[in-house]
Amino acid sequence: MDDFKYFYFLSKADGLGSVRLKRLLDKFGTAKDVLDASVKELVSVEGINTKTARPVTELRRNEVALEKDFEALEKKMERLGIGALTITDKDYPQLLKKIYDPPAILYFKGKNSGEILKNGLDSCIGIVGTRTPTEYGKKVCEQISAELSKLGITVLSGFARGIDTVAHKTGLNSKSSSGKTAAVFGCGLDVIYPPENKKLYEMIVEQGLILSEFEISAKPDSMNFPRRNRIISGLSLGVVVIESGKEGGALITARCALDQGREVYAVPGDINSRLSKGTNELIKNGQAKLVDSVEDILDELRSKLNMLPFEDAGNGMPVKKIQVDLKGNEKTIYDFISSSKDAFHIDTISESTGLNISDCLVNLLNLEFKGLIRQLPGKMFTIS
Repeated sequence: MDDFKYFYFLSKADGLGSVRLKRLLDKFGTAKDVLDASVKELVSVEGINTKTARPVTELRRNEVALEKDFEALEKKMERLGIGALTITDKDYPQLLKKIYDPPAILYFKGKNSGEILKNGLDSCIGIVGTRTPTEYGKKVCEQISAELSKLGITVLSGFARGIDTVAHKTGLNSKSSSGKTAAVFGCGLDVIYPPENKKLYEMIVEQGLILSEFEISAKPDSMNFPRRNRIISGLSLGVVVIESGKEGGALITARCALDQGREVYAVPGDINSRLSKGTNELIKNGQAKLVDSVEDILDELRSKLNMLPFEDAGNGMPVKKIQVDLKGNEKTIYDFISSSKDAFHIDTISESTGLNISDCLVNLLNLEFKGLIRQLPGKMFTIS
């Protein structure tokens, strides 16, 4: 907690943003060492001038007042069930740590926060879009979010009206026990914005995770949301944009994702709809991959998704642990494919099992991730 305290102190230094603080940490190692440094030592770091250094050194003079503020913050956090990670903590999300301007402090809330921070944030897909989606946009968002959740992928979004809300609700309502969602706030974690999402807030606290770099009770000022968006993309292996005009938060998130080297996907829409201008342009300009199914998203991310269990092969090399305890549609499909050494086309699998193609694809992907089958060119599937 001392580490958090010193980071909290540094957050009170005027002009010391995420980028400059990261450079200081690279130089001095810890937040306490940054606080103990002299003006001369601080200005030796690239991007730090006297104007930035002096507020840092003056923090020690105000240490008594800062200690009092921090004690009050700790009590408030305990009362509200809010925790905090600093950029030097081992559980701080590794993907987020690698962006240009990672938040030094990440506040979090959720009854399962410990498990999700350790396991769920390694496999996040961000889903963003307009606050006023069409029925088409809602339906596509539900389809993609549900299929991602069934695969154990954390659905990540920004808790805004519209597509964000649909993505969160679908992630939580997934029939899979592994379905998870995480929301990144542009305000303090005790501020529910938009207010009509109060029930959703309570559901995410029960089953998922809420994150913010903003201090408790911080208001949802407009300038906060672009900063929130870079966290959504920074935590994600890829970002899916579903319905967006030429301006708006979803496109800001897409631009952040591109800057951070993340994959960007866009769902195509009606060329005559203003709500599809942004997504269609991303595709037209080659900035996003066109998506019409979850498989389009996973094609490029299979090697990055941290969802497979591993065991030791006896020679120090990890191998996939084969899971054979299958039930329901997965068992039906696996039993059919394993009945022959030949590969089967998706149409044949659908016809033989009596399942529609969409359900087949979801279950085939599950089986593929479990190492039981593999996909060949031309939508052909065979036993691994």
